[in-house]
Amino acid sequence: MMNTMSDSSIIQTSYDYRLVALSVLIAVFASYAALELAARVSTARRTERLTWLTGGALPLGAGIWSMHYTGMLACRLPMTVYYHVPTVVLSLLAAVIASAVALFVVGRRQIGVLHIALGSVLMAAAIAGMHYIGMSAMRLPAMHHYDTTLVIASVVVAWIVSLVGLGLIKLNLVLGSGGGGSEKLLKFISSLTMGIAIPIMHYTGMAAVTYTPMDTSPDLSYAIDISALANTAVILITLIMLTAVFLIHRWPALAGAMPAPQTHPKT
Repeated sequence: MMNTMSDSSIIQTSYDYRLVALSVLIAVFASYAALELAARVSTARRTERLTWLTGGALPLGAGIWSMHYTGMLACRLPMTVYYHVPTVVLSLLAAVIASAVALFVVGRRQIGVLHIALGSVLMAAAIAGMHYIGMSAMRLPAMHHYDTTLVIASVVVAWIVSLVGLGLIKLNLVLGSGGGGSEKLLKFISSLTMGIAIPIMHYTGMAAVTYTPMDTSPDLSYAIDISALANTAVILITLIMLTAVFLIHRWPALAGAMPAPQTHPKT
């Protein structure tokens, strides 16, 4: 809905900038995981590719999803906000789909500009869908009002983020095969760029919405209060999942560094 309300009726919001910074950090971490997993998907055998695609999409989707709800917790409203659990789960599914699209596109043996362009559109739709599905999960005694121009701008930003993100991932796969310090620097710059760009879409979407008081109480069926403790649990779970991805990715190298088991001749 286009926001036509007067300023006096709009509920004032503020931000906890520590949580804003944390949301960016989570996005950077998830972006780095995307680069690591994309390399694994692109080099995996055909029989292993689906496993890596699925195993990569789940933690990456969880990282994007966790960034979104950390950003939501950073937005302070002068009332208790609840979230509808089934809708929250649906938003997680959208984030996983976005991650799967990204890994599938960059993991192809042959990929051109058209593949990246089409993949970025699909990924942007999933990311924007995750954001606005997550917004619709909110249960509070207030009405949402959207500024259409900013909503469109957030979707465009999501597409640009997706396009840049896929391009950077593929660039890392093509130019980073030589190894060394230049590969690590490229990966760091790409992770930082993607990690900052993803929250930009989120906070553009947040700028598009305003709230006005509502006389009736919200329907709290299947809804929970997303407290700081609950959101911390989401963050910890995400970090554990992403750490597990790194360990799996490094496992062949770790296994190769381990001494081979000794065998004793039969007597």
